[in-house]
This record gives sequence, structure tokens and C-alpha cells, in this order.
Amino acid sequence: MRQKYDIVYSMGHDCACAMYMKSAHLRLCSGPFDWLAHSPFEKRIDLIINDFQDFLNRDYLEPLEKRPDRPNDENCDYYANTKTEVFFYHDFPIGVPLDESYPAVLEKYNRRIKRFYDNINKSKRVLIIYFSQFTTTPDDVVLDAANRVCKKFGKQIDFLIIEHAENVMPVVKRQIAKNVTRYSFHIQQYDENGKQALLGNQKLVKPIFLKYAARKPLSTIIEREFRRRLSDVICMFLPFRTLRGKIKYRIRGRFNDVY
Repeated sequence: MRQKYDIVYSMGHDCACAMYMKSAHLRLCSGPFDWLAHSPFEKRIDLIINDFQDFLNRDYLEPLEKRPDRPNDENCDYYANTKTEVFFYHDFPIGVPLDESYPAVLEKYNRRIKRFYDNINKSKRVLIIYFSQFTTTPDDVVLDAANRVCKKFGKQIDFLIIEHAENVMPVVKRQIAKNVTRYSFHIQQYDENGKQALLGNQKLVKPIFLKYAARKPLSTIIEREFRRRLSDVICMFLPFRTLRGKIKYRIRGRFNDVY
């Protein structure tokens, strides 16, 4: 039986976690960490604890070169936050000066951060997932982080930690605390061109995400479907693609960040 939660959030390590969550129907809304990369586990915990201080501080943003050995987003320029070590791969439109694109990106993340705290505060059962093909975080660091987050919100928050362990097979599961479950195994895989696969070993990873479920309020499901169908009907009569996109965005409202 799947363990059910009121809200589930990704803590990274990159967009693969959010993609697995979406596939398993765990991603009820966008979170602040969904499409970010690189920043170590401890710094992500610090961001949660200190209300994302300096998360998008303009003074710390610097251009970042794309790596030829990894899949790249060809629609966006890359930026790194030199203080928090967060890499932004999917937020800044390619060829647009930072000063022009920055305000919209800041507004988007401010909205997601506020919703992150609101959802956790109002939810009884919360799960935070950290999935990484690159790191193995020591148990004591994970336990300290979980305790700090629980203390901040004044409630038990569950953590699911899935991390790469070189040459460890089959999957090793450990319950290192009542609210912290760890999976360790060899996750990394490479395609025929020698590039690291974005999702790693899907055959082993996906079943772990499917052990969990997120409760969708019926009212939310009904409203989202109504807005989606209404926008689709209206757009059938609009000849311009750009106008159709704007209409859909306005009608779907708060559901624009969902899925």
C-alpha cells in the first residue's frame, strides 16, 4: 500500500526528482527546488531554514557555461548563484539580458517559495524527497537536517533520500529515523554517446517513487479540469498562437505552476 501525504516536495538534486514525482503523480504543484541543480544538500537545507535568503540575490548571479557531456536546455541561458551554489538551468530565456529576464524569474520563485511554506504549514503529512545521482550524504548530516526542518515547522516532516552509491547493487533501503528513509544503489547510467542519462536507472528508481502517493483535494481536481477545458474551448476560436497562450495562462490562473 502506498504511503499517502497531503503535500510532497522535491529538494533536488536536479530536475530528475521533479520528473519522477510527476510520473508518480506526486507533484501537486511546482516547488522552489524542482528545476535547480548543483547546490549541495546542506545548502538546500539552509535555504529552507533561513527563508531562502539570497536565493535569487542579483549580486551573486553569474553566467554559467553549459557542459557538453550533459543534456542541456537550449532555450535558456545558465546562471550560478555563487553564494548558495544553486545553478539555474531552466529559468532565464536564451539571449535575453539578465536585467530584463530577472524580474519575472524573481516573481515566479517568490510565488513558489511562499506556496512552499504555506503548504507545509497547513498540511498534516508532508514528504520531502532528495534524489541525487552524484552524492552520498552522511547519515548524521541527513538526520541533523531533518531535525532542523521539523523544528522550523513545529511538526514531523518525512524525508525520502535516494542517492547514488558506486557499485552498490541491489537496492539498499535503511530506516535511519522514524521519519527518514534512505535508499542507496548504483543509479548512474550513460547513453550510447557517453552522456549521463538524466533519470539514471529508471527501472530501479521509479518503483521507489511509486511507493508514495499525494492526496489531491476533490475541489482542486474539479476546478483545474474546468479551467483547462474552458481555456481549450475558447482557444479553438482564436487564430493566433501567442494570443491562445496568453488566454490559457490567464484562465488557468493558479494552476499554471501545476505539473
